[in-house]
Amino acid sequence: MPRSSKRRGFTLIELLVVIAIIAVLIGLLVPAVQKVREAAARMQSQNNLKQIGLGLHNAHDSMGAFPPILATGWVSTHGGNVYSGPYAPSASSGIDYKITFFYCLLPFIEQDNLYKSSQWQFSVLGPRSDVANQWIGSATIKIFQAPADGSNARQVNWAWPYTFGGADVPTTLTSYVPNAQVFGVSGANKSIWDVAWSNAGAGNSKLTSISDGTSNTMMVVEKPMITGNNIVSFKDWGMSGSDGNDGANTWAHTDMPPEGLAFFGCNCNDPGQGWDDEDGQWWMGNCRFGAGEYYQPPRPRRPPDQQTFRNIYPFHSAGTYALMGDGSVRAVQPSVSLLAWSAAVTPMGGEPYGLDN
Repeated sequence: MPRSSKRRGFTLIELLVVIAIIAVLIGLLVPAVQKVREAAARMQSQNNLKQIGLGLHNAHDSMGAFPPILATGWVSTHGGNVYSGPYAPSASSGIDYKITFFYCLLPFIEQDNLYKSSQWQFSVLGPRSDVANQWIGSATIKIFQAPADGSNARQVNWAWPYTFGGADVPTTLTSYVPNAQVFGVSGANKSIWDVAWSNAGAGNSKLTSISDGTSNTMMVVEKPMITGNNIVSFKDWGMSGSDGNDGANTWAHTDMPPEGLAFFGCNCNDPGQGWDDEDGQWWMGNCRFGAGEYYQPPRPRRPPDQQTFRNIYPFHSAGTYALMGDGSVRAVQPSVSLLAWSAAVTPMGGEPYGLDN
């Protein structure tokens, strides 16, 4: 008699064992993939900062000075700090220039066409000549946004009465903010309002201005594009949609509240007090307490509804990445001391501390 050719199938127990093995393998694989992705995001953010640093030094070599945080010709002629640097004509020229830190860097990071696209000379707020119904700040520059930045928006709306008939136009955000103490007006009061409205960020600083040493001074640091629980919007010179703590970092706009501008180095922290450790003293015109200047360090990670735009929150587990004046990039640990952070914020404070302290 011929033998039966029936094939034996999997039993239920064997099938369950195979499924369990696959589940274990997936459980082992997912954390490894997440670690690889996080490492790649960290490397990309470091590379972004290095490219910004290279552009910053190329700009200094070409122009003879660093760019300002922001400067407007209107403020220069109406009682504010006068910008006297090379990135815009002098106030006597009659041109109401409106420039920002990242706008000034565009020619030095291979974005010269975008820099020249404004129909209004030396103004980030003019309509673009190459793209309809957009201004320069509507463009997305890859190195201005960190891949690990988990912000729930990468653009916000802004309407300005002199452009596009006052219609809402998207403006793109950045994950990086420049240091107002380095690029602002030396000796001027630098509350967040002074920077936004009085040209206190319109410095004309040079490498020789950094007497503490470029390797000891932070130039640009990471900061989430959106802070707070709400996505704000801007109209004319005001803001809406905030509960008082929300903000966004636009990279190419002036004439808006400080909640929408990209900069840091204006939030103070008194080393002799403890009540200001969470939010700082952001309303002050300078951060001098006793014999030194002290600035609010980055705060630990927080859910959006516990954030305030005045603070810096890390979006890497390694901490907050900072571009130093010598072009290097360092990870600032969440445990950084007030003294060490403050020393790295000030370019000429003479402090004996480093970021490792």
